[in-house]
This record gives sequence, structure tokens and C-alpha cells, in this order.
Amino acid sequence: MDKWKQELFTFWDNIKKNNDAGWKYGVDSTGWKKEAHIPYTGDYDPMHVLNLYYPDTWEAGDDKLPTIIDIHGGGWLYGTVDDSERYLGYLASRGYAVMGMNYRLLQETDLRGLVADIYDSMHWLEQFGPERGFDLDRVLLTGDSAGGHLTNLVACIQKDTELQKAYDVRPFGFPLTALCVCCPCAEMDRLYILDAEGTEKGDESAKAYRELMLGDMGEKAPWNGHMSASETMEKVSLPPILLIGSETESLYEQSKSLIETMERTGQQYETLIWKKEDAVHLQHVFNISHWEWLESRISNDRMLEFFEEQ
Repeated sequence: MDKWKQELFTFWDNIKKNNDAGWKYGVDSTGWKKEAHIPYTGDYDPMHVLNLYYPDTWEAGDDKLPTIIDIHGGGWLYGTVDDSERYLGYLASRGYAVMGMNYRLLQETDLRGLVADIYDSMHWLEQFGPERGFDLDRVLLTGDSAGGHLTNLVACIQKDTELQKAYDVRPFGFPLTALCVCCPCAEMDRLYILDAEGTEKGDESAKAYRELMLGDMGEKAPWNGHMSASETMEKVSLPPILLIGSETESLYEQSKSLIETMERTGQQYETLIWKKEDAVHLQHVFNISHWEWLESRISNDRMLEFFEEQ
């Protein structure tokens, strides 16, 4: 299995190198400002920092703004809040207070550790956000890819004391108004990212993902059986969910699985899924990596409208 873990690490290292090289060619969003790399714990770990984004016209003492909390993607093995900065800045420019956080990755911890970090950042926002302009009575939680999985998981944990015990977290004290998941991952035993199901590379790397998520406790981990949407949505009623996706993106089967789960569990949801014939260029997490594209603006603006409708 160590071979396949290394395959995953190498794959995401290459993604990082390519994204870092292409960063200078990206289009900057405008009309926003930020507070950067604020520690949300006291351990000086660079993965335990968060960023806050505001419209550039907002000043301390102005009315509080509706809150967007973003959980970045990256296959649980890559990424920081800074990678999504142009997208988060665009959202802030539309009149929102936006928070995004770093969290430790699976190279350092297990799935429970990732969730614990996200909860620590939520508790920081609960304590300090209102004085910084965050209206915690109006909150959209969103995430892309792996961040979409974590968005759904956090929302389920908030509603279920057994999940809170399994992940060893204390719920934060503000309600979630709405959720939005962009090209989300949903099923943790079907992460065929390196190759197709039924191939050695696909099947073994999916098993390696599962082993990384369970960590040193392995099958005895309390969160085993409580990782996928199909496992965690069974007993909860979540806030309204918007799913943004594309038929051309590499993990579209995961979106389809999530839709099946939301249907089966009676969740209130809507979808904005771009058809293959209309948007061949809309690959995985297109609306985050290319916030400036027409389809991305339509998608992201629909997310904001969906939030306001709730």
C-alpha cells in the first residue's frame, strides 16, 4: 500500500508544481481587500492560519456583512487558502465577508485531524468574526472537490452528536444558512483519481486514500463508516444545498453519487450542472481556478443568489 500512497503524493506534488507555475498567468479579481494568515490556534503551524476577505469599501465599524466560509479542495493532499484567493476575493467584492482556512493534509494527519482543524477555525470565527464584520446569522458554507466533501461532512457533524463524538469536535455556535458544493467528492471508497475503477492503479490508489483517511487507527477508527455522504446524511436534515458541476469534469460520477444520496435522504437541494455539449472546457473546479470565465461568473453568481434566497 505504501507504493500507492507514494503514487498519490507524487500526483499531487505534480499538480502543485503545475499550478504554481501557472499562477502568474491567472486573472486577478478586483474590489476586495484581506487580512492574511491569521493564526487560529496557538501552535505556530503554518497550516493553522486563515484569511479574511472584504469588499474594498468596507471599514471597521460598518454594518456586518453576510458570511461566506470556504473550504479549499486539493484531494486532501494539496492546497492552501491562498490558492483560491482570486475566487475568494471575487466573492468578497460582491458584498460579503469571506473566510477561508488552511488545514493539515493527509501527509500529516488523518481525516479526523482535518476536521478538527476546520472546527478550530470555525470556533475562531465564532469568537472574533463579529467584531471583524462577519454576520454569523447569515452563513454560507462552501467548498470545492475535497472541500466539497468536507463541507457536507462538517454540516452533517453539526447536526449529529454521534458524528461529533466520532470526530472528537465541539459544534460551533452559529447556524449554517445554506451549503454550496462545487465539483464535490462524495464517496470515500470510490476515489478513482489516478485511474479508472477496475484497474490496478485505480483500485489500489483508492484503497490507499481510505487508509490515509483512517490513519494509524485503521479500521478501528471511530470515524470509519462515517466519512462518505451516503454514510453521514442518513440521519440529518441539512440546510439547502446547491451543487455546481459539469458533465465534462473528471469526477462527475462523484456529483452524480451525491445527487442520488440527497434524493434518497430527502435533502433540499438544487443543481447547476453544465452540459457536455455546452461547455467542453469546464473541467474540475473550473469556477474556482478560472473565476473570470463567463460560465464561472454565472455559476458563482448563482451561488450568491441561492444564499440570498435562503
